[in-house]
Amino acid sequence: MVIDARRVSPFVGPLLSGSRAGCVQGVFSTSFNVEFDGRIVHVGRDSDLFSCTGLSITQDDMAALAPALVAGNIATIRDGVLRLYATMGVVEVDVNGATVVPCAVPRVPDEKSAGWAASRLAGLPLRERTGLPSSQETRRALSALADSGSLPHAVEEAVAHLTGRGPGLTPSGDDVLLGYTCCRVAFGMGDGLADLVVRKATGATTPVSVSYAQALAEGFINPVYRKLLCAATDCNQFEFMEAVRMIERVGHTSGIDALLGLSLGFSYVCTRAASPIHEVA
Repeated sequence: MVIDARRVSPFVGPLLSGSRAGCVQGVFSTSFNVEFDGRIVHVGRDSDLFSCTGLSITQDDMAALAPALVAGNIATIRDGVLRLYATMGVVEVDVNGATVVPCAVPRVPDEKSAGWAASRLAGLPLRERTGLPSSQETRRALSALADSGSLPHAVEEAVAHLTGRGPGLTPSGDDVLLGYTCCRVAFGMGDGLADLVVRKATGATTPVSVSYAQALAEGFINPVYRKLLCAATDCNQFEFMEAVRMIERVGHTSGIDALLGLSLGFSYVCTRAASPIHEVA
């Protein structure tokens, strides 16, 4: 069986162009993950939101392939062709003709966009709907992220506290950190934050969360977050709220958690832009 991939992320393009062996890491109803050299390649349906950590195939191809896969199945890559040793035999997913999806974190040049975006998220009950367990320590961690005046050790402690915290294949704390970090990177205020998130995530949370942290450290994010940040740049109300609604529907609470992180990121940018030190600089 030969399947043509429809779309592919630039993050995994180099990984898929060489020759290596790995295995199926997890199989779900509408997607599956393959692991190569400690990195996760997500294979999803073209009809679903695209993941910057992988590629997509058609809905019909996924319906035929996923039931024939189990975790631990051997997988190989050679010259842009992903081979899966499934119960139906060898299945080849040819990535060579796939469309490369823009996944780079956009640059938001105007800090005023943060205030505009923050006001659009302010009316959403994000903290009430997050999957994060409620505790004084968690509230302290979220406050430390939102305040640009927080000392570096307070931010590091906040990242450590949130990493792996909460339910899900990507725990709620990881989703908060993903939204928060991509926002700061977009405004040019990353300050090594993405690398810090990767260091804290490695060995402390799920492989899927680690893969998203690795992608962000290399400058890539899911297109729906890119859509939201580009809309904030243009102060485009329709596009921004459409992206918000799309993110809200991700997972059980993953989308809400990521939006909470984005709102904290926008708050950080606003407080930093208003600080006298930043104005002088």
